[in-house]
Amino acid sequence: MAIEKNDFSVTADRHFSKVEQQMIWRKPASHRDSLEELRIASEIKMNWSDPEMKIMNILLEGDAGSGKTQMARALSADLQLPYTKVTCFADMDKTDVFGALLPVIHSDDDQAEELLEAIYQTDSLQEVLALIARHYSISQTQAKERLAALISRITNDQEQQPVQYKFYPSEIVRAIEKGYLLEIQEPTVIRDASVLVALNSALEHNSVLNIPTGIIRRHPDCVVVITTNRNYQGNRPLNESLRDRIQHAEKMDLPSIEVMVERAQAKTGFEETGYLTIMAKIIRLLDDTAKANAIKGVAGMRSFFFWSNSVKQGQDALETIYPKVLYKLTTDETELKLLTDALEESRLLLELQQYKTQQKLKQAKAQGRTLSAEEAEKRNIFQESETGTLTTPEPEEKKPDQSIEETDEKEQQEIEKEAASDNSFDFEAEHTAPEGRSLEISVSEEDKIGSALSLDDLAEWDKTQRKELNREARAVLKDTMHAKEGTIVHRPKITEQAVAAGKQISDSVRAEVDSLSRVINDLLDKEEQTDYSNGKYYGTRFNPSRVAYGDLRTFDKKNPPSERPSLALAVRVDESGSMIRENRIDKAKQAAAALSLFAEQTNIPFTLYGDSADVSQREKTSLYSYKEFNDSFDFLPAKLSTMKPRQNNRDGVVLRILAEKLSHQTAETKILLTISDGQPKALPDYTGKKAKEDIQSVLADYERQGIIFIAAAIGEDKEQIKELYGQERFVDISDLSKMPNQLLQLIARFI
Repeated sequence: MAIEKNDFSVTADRHFSKVEQQMIWRKPASHRDSLEELRIASEIKMNWSDPEMKIMNILLEGDAGSGKTQMARALSADLQLPYTKVTCFADMDKTDVFGALLPVIHSDDDQAEELLEAIYQTDSLQEVLALIARHYSISQTQAKERLAALISRITNDQEQQPVQYKFYPSEIVRAIEKGYLLEIQEPTVIRDASVLVALNSALEHNSVLNIPTGIIRRHPDCVVVITTNRNYQGNRPLNESLRDRIQHAEKMDLPSIEVMVERAQAKTGFEETGYLTIMAKIIRLLDDTAKANAIKGVAGMRSFFFWSNSVKQGQDALETIYPKVLYKLTTDETELKLLTDALEESRLLLELQQYKTQQKLKQAKAQGRTLSAEEAEKRNIFQESETGTLTTPEPEEKKPDQSIEETDEKEQQEIEKEAASDNSFDFEAEHTAPEGRSLEISVSEEDKIGSALSLDDLAEWDKTQRKELNREARAVLKDTMHAKEGTIVHRPKITEQAVAAGKQISDSVRAEVDSLSRVINDLLDKEEQTDYSNGKYYGTRFNPSRVAYGDLRTFDKKNPPSERPSLALAVRVDESGSMIRENRIDKAKQAAAALSLFAEQTNIPFTLYGDSADVSQREKTSLYSYKEFNDSFDFLPAKLSTMKPRQNNRDGVVLRILAEKLSHQTAETKILLTISDGQPKALPDYTGKKAKEDIQSVLADYERQGIIFIAAAIGEDKEQIKELYGQERFVDISDLSKMPNQLLQLIARFI
């Protein structure tokens, strides 16, 4: 039955002091009334005038982060009662329930009292004197005199004045006497049974407390809310007599997904409902998994709020889930494995990543370029459209000496357009339907390999990525000899035909890859520690020697497997014109496909680039990004099918850009493998000594950062390549038919 929100105030006739008015909780704009809150407030209001059925003691029992304290505060606002709270602790005694007689210290020198407090915390006379000297800004000799005078005055005061005592009532007594809403947090941790008995008497309907200052009767407006956690370490079952004095109890669990999303939106201002819905499902899954596996951490609303807020601020949800959620549950490796396995099986993280990608794609589609006033005037456009975008700006002449850093977006698009007219990378241009229309793309889910995007969406996403990759390339080349050359990063265009061609390439090497991957993964899986760690709450074997400790840590747990060796791999494939000889480009495609499949099956971070040079007058270096480290492996064989022999090659550019990307990886071993059939050569004079110095400069710069360079030579210029890279970095691929397997075995040695 739905409960309408009404005025639940029960203190309309009471007059509160200014302090008490400030104690009445005010609901923030982010607060959302829950069904439980409205139900409790409604029942209190309805029974307020009935002395027999009046609800004065409430129990809220649930997991940490389920909103118990928020509920108690909300009831303060609903009932218009001043709110106060007491947090119980294990060694709590009766004085904490009722109050205590404490001595009254008389002093006419507040500064002296503060100084005395500081002196009590020092360990030696020298420290005392130094403290007095600093306090009064005097010398050490004067400090001795001041200390003597202080001791004399204290001694005289104690002899002349009798010690006086005053009773200081507890917060519990104050709330009961004055009629506040009192929250008692975690009474189940109290060890002393007599304290619980005293607490029971305080919760009586017409309780009378006999304290040194007189008799205190429970105010008729006093409402006590007891909040306690379930299965919380150190908690005991709630005392039966205490439970019996409760008139209303609520089982507090995480709210529904819809309510979680609504509260997060109100709390953080993050309005992405789709994002929040997936994140809320993750929180609930982790909460259920933690309970099922006796993991003592918490995945509740607080974790959800702070995780949502970090995403709102632009942080990656897949990265911030660790500090905001998972590490609050546990930092134990075995328990983290249980949680991450549950997430992987649910595919919620994949769903979150796909939603993020789709949102970026929508933003990319919605964005355009606003015309300048000058350009608008040229095109006879006099009013800016709210939704119109411009995707193909007019070309603009570039000055010969203008650097890449100064190239604006219009120039960049013009160079890309000119490069595309070469038709060397546009697989789609070679396979069009009649009447000039593109072939209708229809790809099976199996070929998509789990991708949430269609090929059209992927093309749009690649377009967005291309802009960012070109910006990164310009930044890397800024202070090099290539800064003033036209370097363009392309992303492959995929069609149905490319998917079919990619499948043939991957099928040709899959057997070898599967065989080697199986061996490597089996070896890694067997690298397990057999040692046990003892003193655990649960584990794989019982340890009777721990029983005597009485702390329930009576199990031994098998240590988790050692972590897999850490490797990151970057591959560069030379796409110069000479790669057409002896089907070198086809073997390079197979090698690239084999390495990518192996990386996918062994979870190795992987990136793959191809390169050429002088494809047009203005595009001096062409880079082809087949896979970035942050890309999935979806459609990668189809992308590799678009590799082809092109023009010249300017090796130093692609090596520097790939080495820079590799340097940001966290792997222990970082390998940059280059597959080439000849020496570097590009217009106007990039060859010989100049090219050699450029390449060796890259090797020197990045080997200091831990990058391992390997040059696989497949052409006639093997000796020259060996001289460029050095004997220790050189691999001779004499038999092209064995190249995929030979490179696989080479990379496997580093794992």
